This record gives sequence, C-alpha cells and structure tokens, in this order.
Amino acid sequence: MFFKKSKNVEPLDGTAAAVFWGASDRMICCTGIGGETVEFNTSSHPKLAQQGYVATLEIQNSQGEPALLLHAFYSGHWSFAVSPGSEDTDELPNWKMTREWGSVNQHSETLTIFCPNGCKVSAVDRIADHY
Repeated sequence: MFFKKSKNVEPLDGTAAAVFWGASDRMICCTGIGGETVEFNTSSHPKLAQQGYVATLEIQNSQGEPALLLHAFYSGHWSFAVSPGSEDTDELPNWKMTREWGSVNQHSETLTIFCPNGCKVSAVDRIADHY
C-alpha cells in the first residue's frame, strides 16, 4: 500500500512537520512551516492564477536557498510530487516524507515533509519550457 492513515504526525528532533493537502478545487493548504501563507489559491495567487489547477511551491532551507520543489495537481482529487529545489542538483534533501490519502481531506493526498526548523514555503513560477 502506498498510502497510510495516521492520526498523529510528530516532528523529529530539529525538524518541523510541514503538512500539505488540497481543499476544494483551488486551494493548497499547509501547516507547520512558515512562509508567505497557509493557503495557496490557484485561481487568485499572482504566481499560480494562469496555470490552471496546478501549482509549484518551493521549500527553502533556513539560509534561504531552494531545497525542495513541491508540485500540486488537481484532477478531481489533489496529489503531490516532489523534486530537487535546484536544477544544479539531482538529489532530494535527506528529509523524511510521509504520504497519506484522505487524512485531512477525503479528496486529497496529505504529504508531510519533516524539514529542518527555519524552512519556509512560497509559490514559485513554473518553468514554461527550455526551448
């Protein structure tokens, strides 16, 4: 089974449990991490409004450097993918991540990323193309 359900998500020492899930067909919500907002609206956020029901969020480390990209997709349900935060690396940070289905919203994956304290999340422009 790829998804588990758990009632308690406790951060590990020196980490924050950043929890992400989708709400309705336009909102990506997060708790446990600082940043520009706790709700990213894909229809009104300046960096997300022209992209449809998708979003790219960036988690920066405490030094303000990109550490991880979080890609959110809505197709009747919300799901997430992660990738390295920079084109200069092919490695994900060594952070524990858990994936659950329906633990916060029955129509959404819940992604928990145990990132070091001091990390922040923000919306970023998607890369249109490289041609």
